[in-house]
This record gives sequence, C-alpha cells and structure tokens, in this order.
Amino acid sequence: MNLADHRKRFERWRAKLPKNTAYLVDQVLTRIVPEFEARGFVWHPDFAGGDPTQIGANEISLQRRSGENWPTVQIPFDKRFWPNFHVDFAVLPPICKRWTTGGYVDIPREKAIVVEAPASFALCKGRKRNFDCQYGYNWFALFPRRYLDGEIAHLRALLPEVFDLFDRGIPKDWLKHKYGYVTKHILVRPQQI
Repeated sequence: MNLADHRKRFERWRAKLPKNTAYLVDQVLTRIVPEFEARGFVWHPDFAGGDPTQIGANEISLQRRSGENWPTVQIPFDKRFWPNFHVDFAVLPPICKRWTTGGYVDIPREKAIVVEAPASFALCKGRKRNFDCQYGYNWFALFPRRYLDGEIAHLRALLPEVFDLFDRGIPKDWLKHKYGYVTKHILVRPQQI
C-alpha cells in the first residue's frame, strides 16, 4: 500500500469499523462528500504533500485547488471508533505556517493541513453546549441510526453557510479574531504565531 495516498489509508481504516461507526462513515461519504464534490472539491491523494504523518487514516480531506486561497475541509472521525466526527475548514494561502520544535516554519500550501492556515474553523450546531462541533455521539444511543440520521440532516442544513463563506471569502477580521464563535455555527481557531 502506498502510504502517501491517504484515501487508500482511509479505506483500510474504514474496513475495521464497528457497525454504527461504519454506518455514519457511509452516510458522510454518500450524503456529505458529494455536496463538496459538486462544488469542485476533490479528495486529492497527495493532500498534505502526501505525508502520512500529517493526516490520520481516520480523516476525509477535500480541497479546491483554484484561486488565490484554496478552500480546504477536513472531516476527522473518532480514532477510538466511536460514531462521531467534526468538520474543520480553512482557506490556505500560498504560504502556511507549521509548528515544529524550533518554532513556526513556512511551508507551501501543497503540504499544509487546515490548522496550518492563518485561522481554521469548525462547523458547529449552534447550541453552544458540550460537543457543539461534534456530529454523532460518544455515549450510548437508544436508537443509534435514527440519531445519526438526524445529525447528518442537521449538518446538511448547515453546509450552505460554509459554501457561501468559501464563495464570498473568509472575512479578514476573522483571521485575527480570538478563539470563539464568529457566527452561530462557526467557531474560529486562530493560529498562535
């Protein structure tokens, strides 16, 4: 297996999932990912420069490689196989910043992940409770598939806000905003340089 192709790594990870987590991953792949693909996002096999240490096997990464800044989305699932995930996104400028033991270094966006943008964002439910930016669950659910279907439906209803933001452009003041909500459904995480 080519470790540089993270999509193949994801499929290998996916083959080991318990049934409710597998169901959730299937729902994301059939109901969420196509929404991004319809808007020009691609699951690039060389995302993050093809470096398997930069992206987990449990993640879906989608990117639109056009324009001055590249819209990028990462959907990481729980490493412990719980049926949950979150949606992180950013726009990557030509030069991004990566934290190393020696401090921040410049890297080209072709090697960058979402958190190496000037600011990254999480798409949240807007309830401002614990796990607001998590979809799925990490506890017991009496009717797990019904609950997971509801989570996917809620996320699909929020996607237009992200697509509109990518089309308009991220407001410049959001890139310097302190950690916290910038809208009811979007949480900003500025890079601490």
